[in-house]
Amino acid sequence: MFEKRAQRSMDAMSRKDLAAVMRSWADDAVLDFMGHTPISGRYRGRPAIEGFFRRVFEGTEAIRVTVRHMAFANPVGLTYDNTVYIEFVVDATNRDGVTIHDERIAVFEYRRGKVVAMREWAFDPTIVERMWGRSAPA
Repeated sequence: MFEKRAQRSMDAMSRKDLAAVMRSWADDAVLDFMGHTPISGRYRGRPAIEGFFRRVFEGTEAIRVTVRHMAFANPVGLTYDNTVYIEFVVDATNRDGVTIHDERIAVFEYRRGKVVAMREWAFDPTIVERMWGRSAPA
């Protein structure tokens, strides 16, 4: 169940289908996006998370997300509650023509079949900065 759901979400990202991406998120979910870029930070609640993905989609000409590996905290408990670890690759081009190939890992916590928390990390954060720029120090 989670494998298909996670793959559908990644495919929806590649299509830039915001409604399909948001279908699996709980109303009170939290998304943490690593780094020091204009899109980095913590997004609390469905409207904020939808705004994050909208900004990602608007900032990219093209995006392709490819799942490499997936693992589960409870591999025999494939119910509506689990933690899913996904290693994936993002190939994207931003509106300025900058193209990246970025390897990442994300941890998704599912409760009652919905994503309640997600944290994402890049193996090389400078690639994300090349795509989105670097935030000014606080």
